[in-house]
Amino acid sequence: MTRGSAAALGAVGVVAIATAAFAWSVPARDALPAWIGLVLASAGALALGGWAWLRSGPTPRALLLGALAGAAALRLAALCAPPSLSDDVHRYVWDGALGAQGLDPYAHRPRDLVGRAEGLDEAALSALNSPDYYSVYPPLAQLSFRAAWGVSALIGAPAERVTRGGLALADLLTVWALFALLGQLGRPRGWALLYAWNPFVFWEVAAGGHSEALMLPLLLFAVRDALDERPARAGLWLGLAASAKLTALIVAPIFLVFLARRLDARRAAPVALASFAVLAGSFAPFASDVLWPHLRESLALYAERFSFNAPIYYAARDLLGYVEGVTPPVDGALMPWLTAATLGWLMLVALAQDGGRRRFVGALAAAFVGYLLLSRVIHPWYVLPPLALAVLVPGFSLPALSLLLPLSYLRYAPGGRESADVIAAQFVPFAALAIVDLTRGWLAETKRPPAPARTEPAPRVTPAGRVGYDTDV
Repeated sequence: MTRGSAAALGAVGVVAIATAAFAWSVPARDALPAWIGLVLASAGALALGGWAWLRSGPTPRALLLGALAGAAALRLAALCAPPSLSDDVHRYVWDGALGAQGLDPYAHRPRDLVGRAEGLDEAALSALNSPDYYSVYPPLAQLSFRAAWGVSALIGAPAERVTRGGLALADLLTVWALFALLGQLGRPRGWALLYAWNPFVFWEVAAGGHSEALMLPLLLFAVRDALDERPARAGLWLGLAASAKLTALIVAPIFLVFLARRLDARRAAPVALASFAVLAGSFAPFASDVLWPHLRESLALYAERFSFNAPIYYAARDLLGYVEGVTPPVDGALMPWLTAATLGWLMLVALAQDGGRRRFVGALAAAFVGYLLLSRVIHPWYVLPPLALAVLVPGFSLPALSLLLPLSYLRYAPGGRESADVIAAQFVPFAALAIVDLTRGWLAETKRPPAPARTEPAPRVTPAGRVGYDTDV
């Protein structure tokens, strides 16, 4: 064992033990300053250990296995925590109980089903943050919730912990996919540690439990096949990703434009057709007269009632003279503009592609970031998709933001509230680092020749025996 690998092993071991000890002793919401301190200290220890390991020059195989083992240990430690920073996993369990007993989660509000089946009691209802909403989680997510419920009944373990454990396993698949994509893009695979060992990630995925963990590996598989210029397969994975979390749909235009630039519009079309077919097909078993109205109702209620940690939304609202509890809401005038800005941003990012593979990946991350910044709600776990994608392109703004976002939970501290200072502490440093990242990226772009027009190159045979093509990155 090299000195570097020993340092990494020691860092992972210390952080895993500290995480498990904290998790068993107190819910994070009841000790937020201490929890934030633990997250930051863990990030520092893992960064030092990971850097020492990378400098020792591990082989790609050792790096992958070590990163996965460390990621598994850290997620297992975080799994010891009760869900306290988010209530989402309780809704996952409720929907899983419905599905396991043949009830349609899109047809019934939780409050209307209390006492009608196993697991649907008053105690379970009281844990939900939206008992009067129909479920908005798409079919593949529902299937995973149902499977977790079945496993928990089989082994006698708490359903919420089994559900979080399944999401943590899916997140390990994300780590593996990041290693593969970094190699595909010709970037050092060690960058994957920014996600694999990130304390923000393992706390949000394993301790909190969020369906982004199910969506992410599927989205990364779609990226892989898009980079390999396989539109139909990319569309298949993209449709599955949207069937796990609907927000995957916001990057669909980027896939289409990228492949149209690389190939042509006709040959790129299967990415859109396949993704739509897969998503529509996944909803087919739930088809009814109430499916779309209920989904639309819950999505509209969510969009109209909630706001959290949203710097642009709050700033624009203040500029329009809104004072909470004093003046009438201004959302009727504001939200159409923010919606138009969001659509404009997504269109701009999609059309700005030139067929280059790194610009494609950067555009995916930028699309998620713009979508979030212009929204009314920025829960910390919403940043998991752009954080994973940011690992594939040079830059530190999103990893830095991931370590600043835990400050938003101070709202839940005793006497806590949303403070402009806390929001500024998260997003001002992020904006400064994003400018630095964009400037460095622009300078790098000016030094590289433009991506060549797509032609039909001569095929080559890869070492694995698969026919491929020499293309730009």
